[in-house]
Amino acid sequence: MDHLVRKLIIAGIGLSLCLTAAVGVAQAQPVTDVMLAADPGESWLHTNGNWAGHRFSTLTELNTSNAKNLKPAWLFSTGGKTDAQNTPLYHDRLVYFAQDNTVFAIDARSGRRVWKYEHKLPDDWGGQFVDFFTGKHRGLAIYGEYIYFLSNDAKLHAIQYKTGQMKFVKSYPDFPYPKDFTKAKDSNGYVTTVGPFAIPGTIIIPMNATDTGGLQGYVIGVNPDTGEMKWKANMIPVPGEPGGETWPAGSAQWGGAGPWITGSWDPELKMYFTGTANAYEWNPKKRGGGKMDNLGAASVVAVDTEAGKVAWRYTAVPGDPWDFDVVQTPMLISIDGKKTIVHPNKTGFIHYLEPKTGKFLQAVPFADKINWAKGYDVSGRPIGQLDLPVEGGPKIDVWPSVLGGVNMYPSAYNPLTGDVYLPAANIGMKYFYEDIKVVSNVRALGANWEFIWGYEVDEARDVKSGREVWRDQKSKNGYAGGMLTTAGNLTFYTSQDGVFHAVNATTGESLYTFNLGTTAYSGPITFTVDGRQCVVQAAGGTPAKFGYQEHKMELGGLLAAFCL
Repeated sequence: MDHLVRKLIIAGIGLSLCLTAAVGVAQAQPVTDVMLAADPGESWLHTNGNWAGHRFSTLTELNTSNAKNLKPAWLFSTGGKTDAQNTPLYHDRLVYFAQDNTVFAIDARSGRRVWKYEHKLPDDWGGQFVDFFTGKHRGLAIYGEYIYFLSNDAKLHAIQYKTGQMKFVKSYPDFPYPKDFTKAKDSNGYVTTVGPFAIPGTIIIPMNATDTGGLQGYVIGVNPDTGEMKWKANMIPVPGEPGGETWPAGSAQWGGAGPWITGSWDPELKMYFTGTANAYEWNPKKRGGGKMDNLGAASVVAVDTEAGKVAWRYTAVPGDPWDFDVVQTPMLISIDGKKTIVHPNKTGFIHYLEPKTGKFLQAVPFADKINWAKGYDVSGRPIGQLDLPVEGGPKIDVWPSVLGGVNMYPSAYNPLTGDVYLPAANIGMKYFYEDIKVVSNVRALGANWEFIWGYEVDEARDVKSGREVWRDQKSKNGYAGGMLTTAGNLTFYTSQDGVFHAVNATTGESLYTFNLGTTAYSGPITFTVDGRQCVVQAAGGTPAKFGYQEHKMELGGLLAAFCL
């Protein structure tokens, strides 16, 4: 990291001399409903840029003719100890970022910290799998004069965006945090890693639990002024509700279907769309043996944000036995004049759905190797699925792996090129089932795997057909961080080896690279500050812990800004 800092200081010394002043006491510019509805230009107000989840900016100052002249402007270190999975926000000269239950406001001109807001987790925080998720955050929301932050213990924090002063912290008794009472007996609970989502008059909060069963996923809507819960929508149908018959009796004890990636929203339909995680436990013998659909898990779910109720559910992997949670953001895209949900996900397929009804339109493969299913029929059900492993029997090869064809790293859509940009990978697994053990009230997964390592593919695909337009294939294992694309015909991403890329969005031609020294999980953002367009990439994480031993990178957290 010292070497990287030295390089950045040298590269950005001219800029730093001009920008030594801290942020002035400028009058706050509250974020309005009109601003939330706009595609990103000068600001970046949503995790994925806009309500539709496109990660597309209308800015053109940076373009294919001058991207080669990008330079590092500043580097900000968070001192974080976990993966930096949060995509930053930008408004009114400040960049906002969250890691380790801490929110930072950073001067976008100089990279200096303006304020820091810290939340201490409860003393009895803990439990099985909890450490794996602790400190990770996948988004913030901004609305009015406040940043909305969801800490890991399912508390919503409203923070004044200029000063860092807390307005309120709201707990939700329906969503208890996991407690580690004796260091031996675990208490399952909600470990919230996903970011809030701002729409007019409501902050939407997806609620996800740990990967140990017993609790179900929800989406709730809260009052932005008080944090009071207005409604609660269950991702899994309750007994007696349509779809309840797709779960065996008593399955509510097992749950799952947590939404752990920020969704999208249609302002005309007043619907919030989210992908959901797998059902628990992974071995499906207690939830229908793979013969029951388990509606709501491994699904796209639409929530009516006026009524606070689920409008429809489409299950991409009925009875999901593979951990193919399809939590990725459903993008809302107009195709031939028709509004369409375009949903690349862990299955290795891009699913196309009708937003109002959830009607299945098509599924197009994008992963190089898919063998868990041969495809989808006209009703949207997978066909030609692999036989499930026998408990205690031999391992079977499954492509893609539990890491998926794409994972948490966000895709992007450019309406000018007509392409979607995917941070994909081709990694398989040797999969096998184990006996399901219950310790206290926590259930083991009932499954295990060994990775069959493959390669990273960063690619563009035609949104109508799913046809590959270009690819940047890496020989190393892993995924790129999230994608960003712009009206300047550029696409930005950071590959698993820690290299930040600016490429021609139409052809994939490399225009600029910079080695960050650590990998990125989140997507870059772009904005203008003092009339200049800049790109900021959050980075920091260790692919080695997932087996990507070739890169051997360190944990940490940093934000790197690039400008002309």
